[in-house]
Order: sequence, then structure tokens, then C-alpha cells
Amino acid sequence: MSSGQTGSTRSPLTVKFAVIDDEGGRRLLGTTSYSQCAPPSILAIFALPHICLANWSPGKGAQVNFYTDTQCTAYNGEVAAWWNQAQPLVGVAGSGATQAQFITLNMLGNSLSINTAALWGFSTATEPARGSGFCTLWDGFGCTENTVPSYYNTTGQPDCQPSRSTAGFLWKSANCWLI
Repeated sequence: MSSGQTGSTRSPLTVKFAVIDDEGGRRLLGTTSYSQCAPPSILAIFALPHICLANWSPGKGAQVNFYTDTQCTAYNGEVAAWWNQAQPLVGVAGSGATQAQFITLNMLGNSLSINTAALWGFSTATEPARGSGFCTLWDGFGCTENTVPSYYNTTGQPDCQPSRSTAGFLWKSANCWLI
């Protein structure tokens, strides 16, 4: 895996959401681990009103997800920023705050949307509450060129953005800020 990319952690109770595509194959929409997301009712699981596609790991500060649809529901990959690893680090907005380091996205070419899937406060032992903030997406490497913010707030769904900038380029880098 490249810098910033992570595997997901699994808790003892994990639900996988899948759909049957037009060709009869199954496509994984995502997973929900009850230790990371509020447990939905059985009816809510079938209605899929909220799919939690970000799982916390010790020291993880932010996660950006990619999707193969335009609504940020068909999971296609992810990258992360951290509080306690060499790179990339999540930043804290404000005067004299920790500066966010750039994340190389390495988004797959078939991605159609992207979002800041989650932000967490600092912790290396227990899962902290989700925070509020944003990741700035850049269509150049090293956080250069055209930008768009992707907001994350604990009171609502993550902000879904197209996978390409207005110039037509895939987003190539990001930096994430907790506010």
C-alpha cells in the first residue's frame, strides 16, 4: 500500500452491504462495524439510509473515500491521515495550529465521486468522538493547482464531490483539517 492508504479494521460484529448489479454479479457497497457506527434498526439496514464507510484505527485522524457512483455510495477505495505516524498528518485549524500534510490520493480512474468520510480527534487507545472539519482536494500532486473543500460534520452526511476538478483532472492530493 502507498503512503496514507490503510486497510480497514474489523470489530466482532460487521455487516456487509451488497447489491446485485445488471450482470448478476455482487458489488460491495460497504461495511458497518457496530463499534464504529451507531447500530441501526433491522429495517434501517435494509433501507440503507446511512452507510458508515470509515473505520477508526489507533492514531487515525481522517479518512477520504472514493466511489464508482456520483452519490458517494459505491465504495472504491480510501486513504487516511494520521495523528501519530510519520506521514501524512492531519492538521488542526486555528492560530499556531499543526499544519496538515498532503495526502497522495492515488484514486482509481473509474472513481466518479469522493468525500471526507470521517474525522476523529487524537487517540491511540480508544475510539474518540467524530470531529468536524474538512479536507481540501487538489487536482495537482503535492496540494497544488485547482481545489475544492470536502466537509465533514458529525451532525450530517459527509459532503460528496465529483472525482474530477472543473479542469477535468482527477483529484490527486488532499490535506485534512480538524476544526
